[in-house]
Amino acid sequence: MQNDSNDPNKKEDNKDKIIRKKKAIIGYQLGLILHMNFGYHVLLLTIINFLVGGIVVGLSLRFYPIIQFESIESFVVAMLLFTSIEVFIKGLMVRYLYRFVLMTFGLMFYLSNLLSFYLVDLSISQISFLYNGSNIFAFTFIFMMIRLLFTTYVRKSKWIQKGASHGL
Repeated sequence: MQNDSNDPNKKEDNKDKIIRKKKAIIGYQLGLILHMNFGYHVLLLTIINFLVGGIVVGLSLRFYPIIQFESIESFVVAMLLFTSIEVFIKGLMVRYLYRFVLMTFGLMFYLSNLLSFYLVDLSISQISFLYNGSNIFAFTFIFMMIRLLFTTYVRKSKWIQKGASHGL
């Protein structure tokens, strides 16, 4: 068997690998993904969503209640459901609506998170956004602002990335 370096199939496979790697690096640099390994990305996103969800719920209960969970189990299920919906929707948006997301400066991600929290609210009866419907807008906005701090730290920290930047 000869190893033909001029094989067009190998060249196309290499080009596809390079294009996928460039897209992943661009997604990492723009903050769309937290880690180059997708499993670590989902794990980090789940941990961050739990932390930020707890912070926002705690702050809102302390100052102005906008959301209520009847039990800790409903909070855990809600954050897991939110994370899975978010990963799915964000993956589709990055894959098919990438230019539109860039043109709207990420407003589409706010709307997708708003939709995700609304779907979680509809599917779990132990969760309620108190008083009026506009509380979901405030909760989503506060959640995204606090999560931005956490995700920026995760993407910048060397001990979490363990060399995942590869010269970024």
